[in-house]
Amino acid sequence: MLSPPKADKVEYIPIERIQQKFNKSQYPRMIVDGLLKPEYLRNDHLKEPEKRGKPKCTHSQMIRYYDKSGHWLVEVHQYWHQDKTIKGTRRPDPKRLRIRNKVFIVED
Repeated sequence: MLSPPKADKVEYIPIERIQQKFNKSQYPRMIVDGLLKPEYLRNDHLKEPEKRGKPKCTHSQMIRYYDKSGHWLVEVHQYWHQDKTIKGTRRPDPKRLRIRNKVFIVED
């Protein structure tokens, strides 16, 4: 796999801002259309889903998506249920986002 281009700048931002940037980008549509290649960094059953208000068989997934050149564009977290729906906000929750040569990361 090709290494990603060097980022000019890394910026730590609040979760609301990274969600806003992600939702305004082309990435959600590209994910739905299958234009980005997923790499599952984590795909685990929740051990006690009821404590998080989730149904049985819910998976906690961390996914990194790549473009056709092999450069990562976004890392998201989502809860996935066996009925093949995303739970929670119904959209992936971005944690790291690359827009051009700038990387945005959710601040702690």
